[in-house]
Amino acid sequence: MATSPIHDPDTIAGTPIVSGLPMPEFRRITVEPISGACGCEIGGVDLRQPLDEEVLAEIMLAFEQFLVIVFRDQDLTSDQHKAFSRHFGELTELPQAPTYKGDTMMQEVRREAHEPENVVPSFEHFHTDSPFLPRPPKCIVMRALEVPQWGGDTAFSNAYLVYEHLSDGMKKLLDGLEVVYSGKEIWSRNEKLPPEKRLRLRETHGFSEDQLESIHPAVRVHPRTGRKALFATSAYFQHFVGWSEEESRALLGYLQSLAQHLHYHCRVKWKRNTLLVWDNRFTLHRGVHDFKYERRHLIRTTVIGERPVSQWEFGK
Repeated sequence: MATSPIHDPDTIAGTPIVSGLPMPEFRRITVEPISGACGCEIGGVDLRQPLDEEVLAEIMLAFEQFLVIVFRDQDLTSDQHKAFSRHFGELTELPQAPTYKGDTMMQEVRREAHEPENVVPSFEHFHTDSPFLPRPPKCIVMRALEVPQWGGDTAFSNAYLVYEHLSDGMKKLLDGLEVVYSGKEIWSRNEKLPPEKRLRLRETHGFSEDQLESIHPAVRVHPRTGRKALFATSAYFQHFVGWSEEESRALLGYLQSLAQHLHYHCRVKWKRNTLLVWDNRFTLHRGVHDFKYERRHLIRTTVIGERPVSQWEFGK
């Protein structure tokens, strides 16, 4: 099994550590870490222009290292946005996320100045997007069209670090667990709410019932490096396989409390034409709805990921 440099003392000794790993060297782009836990701002790149192989390779290195990469002042068309996104993989639509201008390969996250916070799926806890899908998203590529003067940030938590700081006993327990995730009931639950409390969801989609529920490992492994991260998230969570709902919620509550710790976090302030790419497999995220009477409008593409694998499946 491949191992992460984080487990090699000789690699780490004397080398600055960021996002849990030694800081790489970048020659063609500028990289400024946002925090010690995750996230960086990348400069020296115009995403409207074709990217040569060396620049693209360094962007991908930053993405793998920092999990959240930020580009400022990227005034892109929708086609340019999608073209850049495809460097990360194949685009996919989502069954629940409203589309942008009827384009099924682009979604929007929008809250008007007069609307309450709940019109956006604003989960109270850090979460990953669409874990109920057989192949949950690899990453999200999101760009800001309109943002509040103050607030409306997005915060991220590094799921690698959450797992790596667990006790050996807890790691052993979680390594053997699987989670049932389901998105089947989100529309029916939404319909039962008063109109003013309903989420803004996509009304129709072409996904089958089977595609809206999946079982995934509670700890997933990076397909190349073998590094392990927590993949138990409150969004769409039903229960751990073989556990009661009460038992499952008790353990999940503890794990969610760990993801709240500030030393796993970075926080990104949106500005108009800020473009953000985050690794949905190995981070958790949440919007910070600390603003009122202002509009927040973000558009995004979603890149399909691989089927999550456990340590027992890795390398087979």
